[in-house]
Amino acid sequence: MLADPTPLYHRIYLVLREQILDHKFDPNAPMPSELDLARAYSVSRVTLRKTLELLEREGLILRQRGRGTYARPPTNPGAVQADISGLVENLLAMGLSTQVKVLEFDYLPAPPDVAKDMGFAAGTIAQHAVRLRSLNDKPFSYAVTYVREDIGRTFGAEDLAKTSLLRLFEMAGVKIAGAEQRVSASAADYVVAEVLGVDVGAPLLSIKRVVRDREGRAIERIRALYRPDMYEFELNLTLGDGPDGTTWRPSQKIL
Repeated sequence: MLADPTPLYHRIYLVLREQILDHKFDPNAPMPSELDLARAYSVSRVTLRKTLELLEREGLILRQRGRGTYARPPTNPGAVQADISGLVENLLAMGLSTQVKVLEFDYLPAPPDVAKDMGFAAGTIAQHAVRLRSLNDKPFSYAVTYVREDIGRTFGAEDLAKTSLLRLFEMAGVKIAGAEQRVSASAADYVVAEVLGVDVGAPLLSIKRVVRDREGRAIERIRALYRPDMYEFELNLTLGDGPDGTTWRPSQKIL
C-alpha cells in the first residue's frame, strides 16, 4: 500500500481547517496551545508551526503574543453552490458574483483524450481556452475548455471573460440537448496550484463534462478544477427501488 504523499503539516491543516469552519473552537477562547496541538497530532512543533502559518495566511486564526491563538471562522464562507443539474456557467447568481480571467485562448489540435471524448478524428482543430474564475477576487476555479472550431469562431477571448459559454452557444444558434458529466478528485499540479493559491498536491474537486447539441454532436469538452473550500456540489436525493431493495436516487434527471 502506497504511503500518503501529502505533507504531514498539510494533512493537519486540513483537519484543523475543517474544525474551524465547523465552529469546533470557541472564537472567544484560545485554541489548544502549539505544544498541545503538536502532542495531540504526534508531530514536532516545527511541523505544527507550518500548519498554523497556513491557517493564519488564510485568515482562519489570529495569533496574539501572550494571549494565544484564536479561531476566526468566516461568518459567511462564501462558497459557490451548484446543484447536480445546474451547469456552473449557467448560474446567473454566479455570473453576478464571480469574475473570469482568460489565461489562454487559441486554436490547436485536440489532444487524444479530448478527441476521444468529443468523437473527433485525430488532429482535429478546436478552440482551446483556459479560464480562471474568482469569487470576491479570490480564485476558486481553473477550467480548460475545447469547443468545436466552427462554433468557437463565433466568439473571442473577450467574450469568454464576460459571457457564459452556454449563452455564447445560444447566441451562435446552437441548440443544447444535454451533457455527460463526471465528478472526481484531483491533486493540484504546480501550474494550477499557483493560480488557485493552493499547495502543490492539494486536493481539488474535478468536473469533466461533454456538452452535446440536439444532433448529438459534442460541441464542448470542459475539465474544471475547484477549490473544495470554495465550491460545494449539492445533490438532492429521494428513496427509490434498487436491485438490492430501497436505495437513494437523484430527485431529478442528471444531464
